[in-house]
Amino acid sequence: MQSPAVLRHHAVHSLGGVVDLYRQRAARRGRRLDFPRREWLGLLGWRSAFVIAGILGAAGVLIAWAVLPGVDFGREEKEPQPLLDFRPVLANRDVLALIVGYAAAIWGCVGLRQWIVVFLTFRAGDQAALPAQAWIILVVGAVINFLGVPAGIIGNELSIRYGLRTIATLVFVLSAVAGGLFGFTAMLPYVAVLGLSVLAGFIVQGNFSNLTSGVLAVAAPSYLGATIGLYSCIGFGASFLGTLLFGVMLDQFGGTSQLVAWAVSFGICGLACLAGAAATVFLPRNIWQR
Repeated sequence: MQSPAVLRHHAVHSLGGVVDLYRQRAARRGRRLDFPRREWLGLLGWRSAFVIAGILGAAGVLIAWAVLPGVDFGREEKEPQPLLDFRPVLANRDVLALIVGYAAAIWGCVGLRQWIVVFLTFRAGDQAALPAQAWIILVVGAVINFLGVPAGIIGNELSIRYGLRTIATLVFVLSAVAGGLFGFTAMLPYVAVLGLSVLAGFIVQGNFSNLTSGVLAVAAPSYLGATIGLYSCIGFGASFLGTLLFGVMLDQFGGTSQLVAWAVSFGICGLACLAGAAATVFLPRNIWQR
């Protein structure tokens, strides 16, 4: 079962997002990373986030070198596959549906993962300038990114028990409602917005690990590398495009100080989730036994 490895993979991305939030906060304050009552940590400076990331990246290389099995060059070589030939991958209908679903899942959560700090700052108004309030906003953003880990675990386990098609489609529909309409929460009391942002952030991240586990189950063994490569490339490409389009829509509809701009931007994320539901509904009932 490859699900535990998939969960650890997505956990790393969630933790990395939290580091990015701290880096953004430090960049806005200047060169010091001033944690409340932790002034000594400010001596590290905002550049420390990149230094730590580089060190951990190098550590990952060493761990992979030590732990992953080596290549047995003594075995008979198979006929080499054509380079960059993705036609066999795209010919697999289940793989194609999961690729679209994964792209939709990542696109659908960019508002709550990438833009939530800006949104909460808009909702807090003048209070956002207060140090305590600013840190509440940052902590909520960090919590949402951390929630990618338990959300992925629960979504994956539910998919194994009740079927990937059922759970993935359900999560997409819930995400379309929770994420797509989230911009309108700015009309609610600020405390309610904070709570709903955490709840919505949990929901929209429930389709990460289960879709990846599914594509590993249905991919042809001889094209597994090409399948995962294309799957990841399109998925993270959707993250880039979704984040970019979110910002463009904010500008087009009046900027970050306008409720309608947030409603439209989050609404596009909701449409991406509906596209994901339309893709996963075509999956077989029990994909794990295919």
